[in-house]
Amino acid sequence: MKAQAKGMLKGVLAAAVLAGVPALADDAAGERIPPQERERRGAVLLEISPPALDASMYGIRLDISPTFDGPFSFGLMARAGQWGNSVGVRTRFEGADLGEAKLNYAVGADARYTVTTLFHGTLRPFVGLTAGFEEFVARSDQGPYQGASTAAFLEPAVGVMFRPGAGRVGLTARGGPGFTFTDVRHLKVTGGEMTLRQVYPTASLALLVVL
Repeated sequence: MKAQAKGMLKGVLAAAVLAGVPALADDAAGERIPPQERERRGAVLLEISPPALDASMYGIRLDISPTFDGPFSFGLMARAGQWGNSVGVRTRFEGADLGEAKLNYAVGADARYTVTTLFHGTLRPFVGLTAGFEEFVARSDQGPYQGASTAAFLEPAVGVMFRPGAGRVGLTARGGPGFTFTDVRHLKVTGGEMTLRQVYPTASLALLVVL
């Protein structure tokens, strides 16, 4: 499963790069979409988060904006994580020293509002909200016993999009608190329990491609 997940991630990254190449060429040639055309056409914002520095999580977001430079966008997100006793696991669980946890999946809906644009569209601060469902599995190195939990989550966030020259390729950074809602918060592992935190910090850095 780990090899398949990495293969899928590489495929998505390659697709995003290929999608961004024509946009980069247009920007380099000085071609710009006229303001009146920007008001009529929509845009698709693709965000790809590579594995975090602790290799704990990776994900993708796909948002649609009714207009090319409009403040609102709505879409879907998905992410997954790997086995490990990493920083990412410790931010989500109490008792992380008793075992390891894997995020099997997280899927949800995403909404974002761009507060303003700065430096001719290069910087775009925004506020956002993500809600969905996720499934964790916890296990211990001391035995085969493991527990699982499916939870709802809610993640308000503040962030900024960095699009040099108001172009189509850039970066997105966001952070904020997260909240989980579940009836199964304690995951039993050999030697004790890992407890899913009700409140946790969130942060991500993603490659942004505007299609």
